[in-house]
Amino acid sequence: MPRLSARKPQDLAAVIRAAREESGLSQAELADRLGFSRDYMIGLESGQPNTYATRLFRVLHELGITIDVDYPDHDV
Repeated sequence: MPRLSARKPQDLAAVIRAAREESGLSQAELADRLGFSRDYMIGLESGQPNTYATRLFRVLHELGITIDVDYPDHDV
């Protein structure tokens, strides 16, 4: 199971994209399942900064909090 320490929104974006691709879903399919627009998924997977994510990671960094993300590796 791959593991990543997320220190910025772009780190989470990479995990989301990898997990989606390993699941065999397109951005449009995942967006449809979640009730999001495909444009939202594009922004999410590219790690485009938004106010919430930027502030969240600043708070985590200031407090010394780290996030480890595990996701299933379907190739194993």
